[in-house]
Order: sequence, then C-alpha cells, then structure tokens
Amino acid sequence: MAPAHAQADEGEGAQGRIVFVTARRVAEAQDAVPISLVRLDATDLERRGVARLADLAGVVPNLAMPTVGAFGAQQPIMRGVFSPIGASTVGLYVDDVPVQIRSLEVAGNPDLRRFDLDRVEVLRGPQGTLFGADSMGGTIRVLTRQPQLEGLDAWAGAELSSVRGGGLGREVQAALGGAIVPGRIGARISAYHRRDAGVVDRFDPASGALLARNVDHDATLGLRFAVKAALGDRLELTPSLFYQRTARGDLPFYESSLGPFRQSASLRQPGRDRLLLPSLTARMDLGGATLTGVTAWLDRRNRQIVDYSGFFGEIVLGGMVPGIRTPGGSYSRTTVDQAVFTQELRVASADPQASVRWLVGAFYSRSRIAMEQGVVEPGIADLAQSQLGLSVEEIFGLPLLPGGQSYHSRQQIRERSLAAFGQVNWAFAPRWEVTGGLRLSHNPLRFRLMSEGPFAGGSNAVGPRRQSDTPLIPHAALSWRPGGDSLVYLSAGKGFRGGGTNGAVPANGCAADLSALGRAAAPDSYGSDSLWSYEAGVKAGLPDRRLRLSLAAFRIDWRRIQQSVTLPNCGFSYVDNLGAARNRGVELALRSEPSRRLALDFSLGFVDARFRRDVGPPGAGIVAAGDRIPYVPRWSGTMAAEYGFTLPGRLEGFVRTEWRHAGRFRRAPSTRSTAYDPRVYAGEGSDLLFLRLGIGRDGWHLSAFADNLLDSRTVLYRNAELVPATGSPLREMTQRPRTVGLSASIGL
Repeated sequence: MAPAHAQADEGEGAQGRIVFVTARRVAEAQDAVPISLVRLDATDLERRGVARLADLAGVVPNLAMPTVGAFGAQQPIMRGVFSPIGASTVGLYVDDVPVQIRSLEVAGNPDLRRFDLDRVEVLRGPQGTLFGADSMGGTIRVLTRQPQLEGLDAWAGAELSSVRGGGLGREVQAALGGAIVPGRIGARISAYHRRDAGVVDRFDPASGALLARNVDHDATLGLRFAVKAALGDRLELTPSLFYQRTARGDLPFYESSLGPFRQSASLRQPGRDRLLLPSLTARMDLGGATLTGVTAWLDRRNRQIVDYSGFFGEIVLGGMVPGIRTPGGSYSRTTVDQAVFTQELRVASADPQASVRWLVGAFYSRSRIAMEQGVVEPGIADLAQSQLGLSVEEIFGLPLLPGGQSYHSRQQIRERSLAAFGQVNWAFAPRWEVTGGLRLSHNPLRFRLMSEGPFAGGSNAVGPRRQSDTPLIPHAALSWRPGGDSLVYLSAGKGFRGGGTNGAVPANGCAADLSALGRAAAPDSYGSDSLWSYEAGVKAGLPDRRLRLSLAAFRIDWRRIQQSVTLPNCGFSYVDNLGAARNRGVELALRSEPSRRLALDFSLGFVDARFRRDVGPPGAGIVAAGDRIPYVPRWSGTMAAEYGFTLPGRLEGFVRTEWRHAGRFRRAPSTRSTAYDPRVYAGEGSDLLFLRLGIGRDGWHLSAFADNLLDSRTVLYRNAELVPATGSPLREMTQRPRTVGLSASIGL
C-alpha cells in the first residue's frame, strides 16, 4: 500500500496524478491556486485520525479550535483572527452550503463528523469575495461524495476503541451508490453511527460517593441521501438530504479541586444537537459557460443543560462560603434554534485553458436564530433564608419567576443577505496571471432581546431594533509560474463580519463594573469589523516531484474588533468593538518522497497576533497596545513519516507515525485586562504522538491505531465557573487520554 498523499500542498501525486481543488468555485490544479490551502482526502482523514471537525486543528497549522466560555463552545481560529462571540470568523461549508452560526456565547458551529466524505479543503486568509462575510479568517469546505451515473460503489466499515481510564468507543458506517438508469440517474445513500467513550466520573458533592462512570460519552447518528439526474445532455440536478444528531451524556469537564477526570456536579449536564440540511444543486451547460444553482434549507437545534448549583453562592455571597450549593440543585436550560434559507446562482467560463476565465454570481440568504435560557433553582429560597435570614424578594426586590426560575432570557436575531460577486483571471503574458474579484452585499439585521427575573434585575426588553451593513469586499492576486509546477504569488483581500446584539446586562447589579469602564449601561449592540490581508507565497518542487514545498507569509490589519468585555464582579459580559490588531505569520509545508514507499511530511505555522492600541479609560485595562489576541497559539506544526510495504499473499501494508504540536496561548489579552484571572490566564502547549498500522487487499483493509500514544494530559480548557472574581473551583479539560483501537472496512 503506497503512502497516502496527505497534507502537503501539491498539485500532483507521485504517479503524476493531478490533484484538483475547488477553492475558487471551479476545479483547478492545486498547484495553480494562489492561496495557502490544505487538502485532505478521505484516506488522509482516516490515516490521520480526523474523526470530527475539531480534529482538523491538530493537522492544519495556524488553525485552532479552542473550547471557550462556561458552556464549552468550540469556535475555529485561522491566522489568529478570532473572537468567541458574534458571527464566526471562519466560514464553514458542506459542499456549497454555509452552515456556520453566530455563537451567542453558547452554541458553536456544528461538529461535523468524518462521514462519506470526498475531501476537506482548508482555505487560509479572507475568502469573503467568493464565500461571504463570515470568512474573514478563512474557510473550511467539507465536500461529500456525490452519486455517480455509471457503475456501483459499496462500502462498509467498523471501528472499536478503548480510551485509557474510560470506556469503549465504537463506530459503524456504510454507503451504497451507483447507477439506477445508467448514464441518466444515479443515487447514493450512506449511514453512520459513532459512540465516543467517556472518561469523566461524577461523584456526590456531599458524601463523595461515586455516582456514575464515564459520564461524558457522546453518540452521533448521521444519514445522507442524494440523487443525480441527467436531464438531456446539458442539465443535471442533484437533490440531497443530510441529517446529523449528536447526544452528549455530560460535559467533558472535571473540577480542579478533585483532580483529573472527577467532577461533582449536582446534576447531569446532557446536550443535544440536531442538524437537517436538504439542498438542490442544478448545473447547466451553456456552451462556453456553466450555470450552477444551489438552493438549501438549514434547520438546527442545540439544547444544553449546565449545572448552576453554585450560582447563588457566587453571585450573592461572593464566594464567602466555599462550595455552597443550592439545595436540590439548580441548572441552566438553553435552547438555540437556527433556520437558514440560502440560494446561490453563479455562471463560470467553461474553458480552463482560456487566457481570460471568469465567474459571476448572486447570493441570497434569510436566517433566524432564537436563543432561550432559563436558570431553574427552586431551592434558593431555603438557601437565602439559611445563609442570610432573608427571602429572595428581600434580597433582590423581586420574587422567583414561575417554575422556580431566577433568570430567564430570550434573544431573536433575523438576518438577510443579498450579494453580487464576480472574479476574473487574466493570463496577460506567458507564465503570468492576474486575478481580481469583488463582492457587494447588503446585510440587514433585526433583533429583539428580553430578560426577566431577580438575577436580571427585573424585566428588561430591547427592540425590535435594526442595523445594516453594505460592505464591498475586494480581492486581487498576481501569480507567476517560473517553470514546471512552481508558482509565486502576491495577494491582497478584505475580510468583513457584520455586527450583532448583546444580551441584557442588569444596570443595577453591574453598576460598579460598568462605572469602572466609564459606562452607565452596557451597549445593546455592536458594529461590524473588517480587515485587510496581504500575502506572498511560493509553491515549488523538484522535477521528479520527490520534494514539494509550499510557503506563505502574511500580514493582517484588523480594525473595530468584536470582543467580549468581562464584568468581573457581577457575572455578566457584553460585546463591543475594541480597537485594532495586526497579525503577522508564516505557513510552511514540505513533503519528501525519497523512495516509492516512503513519504515524509513537515508543516509549520507561526502567527503573532497583537492589539495595536489601548482601549477603554485609563486604568480600566480592557485592552492595551501590545496585548496578544486571546486563545491564539503562536506556533503549531506537524511531522509525519509513512512507509508502505508488501506482505506475502499480495497484502499491501503501511505504518504511519505523526507528531503534532500546538503552542502556548493566553485566555485574556494581558495581566492588565478586566478578563484577567491568574488561575486561568496561561494556556498550555501540547505535544501529541499518533501511530497507525494497516494492511489490505482487494478492497478490504484492517488498521490498528494509537492516538495520543504518550498519554499527554495537557489542560486544554480551564474556566472559573460563572464568576471569575470569586474562588469557585475551576472546570478543566485535558487532551483525550491514550486511545487504542482497530478499524476494518470493505468496499467494491
């Protein structure tokens, strides 16, 4: 079994096979695209142990996916362009359909699984000209396998794994596709179920008795069905349906006071996430051009339960009674609903060899996001009486809401986007090409907010209010091919992200924190932010393709950054536009094939992302010039070696080992920031080792693997539960412990 062609940015395989990407919405050889990108096909994803979207961060330098906030939402960071609130800074596409979401500090992007995929493309740098406003840091494209009009394709696989100190994980998936009417109608259906074992045990907070083991397990079910129909010689229709449902047994966090993998939550903290994505793609041959239309509907619901049993003690008692909890427990119940309709039409020139190639298109989307949160704690009446000798109404001036709720809020955001875009590639001289692109969009937003209850300081309502942006997003590139498959390029492009709304912040309870920032009240909304990115890159290799190199250097100037402002004493936060930043960095990928059976890969990323000026009144310490953007590791990289071999009985095998590094980071801009907490400030770097061994023959394959072979316990997530200013125990999460397993597959 020959080594898989993995991460290196190469446009052709060792046997001369041209590798295509659709990074610019048309099929092109990867070497010819003036973008820093990573392409991972299905074999790469399997051999590198990429089982879910979050795993990409380990194999793509300058891509990170930290876990942030009290709810543990994951948001992608590319090239240091990150803020954990508002619209995503990285676009996420399933085929040609955007699926990213505004975080609302609760729900992150859907955690897509490796399920009947053709490939994943990671495009670094702003991609807003072709992919819209939420791609200012880059875009991740998840491309599924499509139905074929000829032949038959069947595949099935299974996996069994064991995690150290935890339970057993398992996975089964199968796909069947082929022609129904040869040359005219084809279909593909696939199904997937995966259960990841838990490692965290839950103990009774009063007695210390073990209540349940491995509570943080999760299970995912995926289904996909697609039909392709050729209607005549020019028109092709592909309706498809994608469904994914994930159920979490509990949060994967443990308490620092108890030690690794031990928590004492008063209640279970389950979560559910459901994604339904029907779409219709139409392609028509217009002779000298191709018309593509994509219509889609995204329906997603995310539900979470989080233990809030320490909430009252933190807010009211200020941590004076360590470990105090609401009798009977209390919890936050949060639901986020997302419904998005999208329609895109684009026309692209058909001749890839023409000196002038062009693409024009139009895009429309209509979305609704609704979030509802309630904190249910009927036992706080007894707690208030026992600790303070007062009733809830005497403390807050308000009674509990019906159902024992101390806090209830609703947010509703409705957005529309109407855009026109285009791009032209002109080969104005031999070996030289210039690219110019432009996107004009109009993005109106309407929002309504409501909060009530004693912890909200009464009933508060904002809206309906409106805001809109009409950004112009340009992009330009100049490329030169000095010979062979080499490419040298320069590019510049703009990135843009729309504004949004803040939840209600009680003016009375947070008056002191707001006053320290020079505010009488928190803002109801925040504006858009934008950036300019400048990049220079080279892609080159030896004539026999035994050595390939990809190198890119970039600078990003980011202004009016959307960032969260922490109010350290009252437990709330809001979003504001905080100054400017400059990100500088490089990306390097090397692939060497010294022999037909041996492949060596090396990749490295570096980014220095810093704020450029002070924000806030003197001494307030929101952001100071020179502070680093939080959650951004400066260094990341991988090294891998893969060797293929032959065994008796015509068996082909491989062995692959890979080392992955992610550097240290900070969870606040600096020690001067209002968000600074010495217990959680420093984020640890990580070093992981992976090993995989496989054999196969005539369509079947068997593999053994060990992920995190050295059992690294780097703390990835550290959060001061609810109120950073008090002494509540930290919630932490480490790397998943060493996991070993077997996988098998058979295909036609």
